[in-house]
Amino acid sequence: MKVRPRTLTGRRRTVAAVLAATVVLGGAGATTAVAFAEDGDHDGAPAVAAGSDRDDDRDSVLLKGAEVDLKQAAARATKSVAGTVTAAELEGSRGKPVWHVDVVDSRGTEHEVTVDAGTGKVTKAGTDRDDDGDDAALAKSAGTGVARAVDAALAAVDGTATSAELDDDHGRPAAWHVDVTDTRSTEHEVTVDAGTGKVTATETDDDHDED
Repeated sequence: MKVRPRTLTGRRRTVAAVLAATVVLGGAGATTAVAFAEDGDHDGAPAVAAGSDRDDDRDSVLLKGAEVDLKQAAARATKSVAGTVTAAELEGSRGKPVWHVDVVDSRGTEHEVTVDAGTGKVTKAGTDRDDDGDDAALAKSAGTGVARAVDAALAAVDGTATSAELDDDHGRPAAWHVDVTDTRSTEHEVTVDAGTGKVTATETDDDHDED
């Protein structure tokens, strides 16, 4: 297993840090907070304390409100839409954490299912309009499902899984990429071979900005 330090950027999201100052009233000092804004309609993620220099603080904040883990969210999603999970990610929506789960059905159609991370209820399900069939092919070829991939990742890194994605980047063999936040709020990306279910690489976010 290879361990390579890197800066994790995330494959399925763009996170923007917005610095907001409160209005000064009656001589009171302005306070600041860093808020995370999701692209698309996934806005309203919980705020993170000002001055944080770690991108993975966002996942740590979301995890505090998540009672349902990735494996449970995947199971709830496939009860709503029968099929194979190809991706799942914890995100903020309207001030609370939700799981966005991609499920490919028996016809090869991809569905996007939203699961409330607090209650485990499916709040939204729809067909992926941008589905190009690639995930359907991957789902058929993968011998390792999302639950087994997450178990393998957590055996390699003690923590909580915040996302998992099945892909075959640049023609490489299909693999699961599982993001794990450990007890120190450091994020790791664990690569699990989709055929064997074995961990092949672990990458750690060692990007700590210095003033």
